Amino acid sequence: MAPTPWRVGGAQHQGHREVQADAFAVGGDRATGRIAVCVTDGIGDTTEAAEAAQLAADEAVHAALTVTPEAGCTVARESLAASDNLADASIVTALFDPDHSRIAITWAGICRAYALTEDGQLQRATYDHSLGERIRRHTTQRGPLALYDRKITRTVARHEFVTTSLPAHTIRSVLLCSDGVSRLLDDHAILRGLTVSDPGDAAQFLVASAGINGSDNATAVVLHQS
Repeated sequence: MAPTPWRVGGAQHQGHREVQADAFAVGGDRATGRIAVCVTDGIGDTTEAAEAAQLAADEAVHAALTVTPEAGCTVARESLAASDNLADASIVTALFDPDHSRIAITWAGICRAYALTEDGQLQRATYDHSLGERIRRHTTQRGPLALYDRKITRTVARHEFVTTSLPAHTIRSVLLCSDGVSRLLDDHAILRGLTVSDPGDAAQFLVASAGINGSDNATAVVLHQS
């Protein structure tokens, strides 16, 4: 059995929504020591959105564990298309492989990944696929754009996925989260959460902190490297 250096924990907060339409999944392979993690954010406050999010998360983790996060997101897309569910979701999927020097991350939409480096710096590993982010990238506009930041330009069902990677040896912790966390917590609060030693407690701290002022679903999965 190959050991994994990563410890993982997850937490959710429903907020004032009728439905918890976020989902997450975690999978591990004892033979290889691989860990795959996925967070999804169903679009809409409906049971269909919740079911789409959970289906996508489960399928993405299963495929990512044996192939890549990009393959996982592609399988999630195919499974959602083959279902009777017309709902959609944002997604972020990551693979932690002790035999690889880099952490692979694939995403579409407004779920995010953050990394805490060994020297205590917080890095945002993804950018939002939203109309607001597109405006900021191509104009002098800075700061939130309430009308546009939740207009999603890539999803599980639509347009290409994007993949990036992080050097595993420089990373102390990784956070995958829905926008119910990232919209309501600044970098200082996220950094504080990632310094909590137990990953489950860290995830709970983050969703509870976001839930104080937020009505949205909030989901966080934290991984700490031993």
